[in-house]
Amino acid sequence: MLSNWNVDKTKLEKQQQELKDSMQFTYVGHGPKATGFMSKTFKRKPGLYARCTTCGYYIPLDARGEERCICGNLYRTEHDFRHELPASEIEIFKGVKK
Repeated sequence: MLSNWNVDKTKLEKQQQELKDSMQFTYVGHGPKATGFMSKTFKRKPGLYARCTTCGYYIPLDARGEERCICGNLYRTEHDFRHELPASEIEIFKGVKK
């Protein structure tokens, strides 16, 4: 597992709360198939968020730069999306501004 020792959890929790307050999330499904028909990998489509089932963190799949959830199970780099959880356990949501 990627180390998450230097993460400011309070800051991440505050950012997540602001995200939840400004967005309406609708459950799409579990795993890569929820991001595209018969998809074997997570498609990085605009408006799609992966939710960590361990810490509840919503991570945008299409955003630029790197991002990691609070517990470190989900990790997005500039070019790919990595996860420590089984892919089938990761929840996919569609997010729209409220």
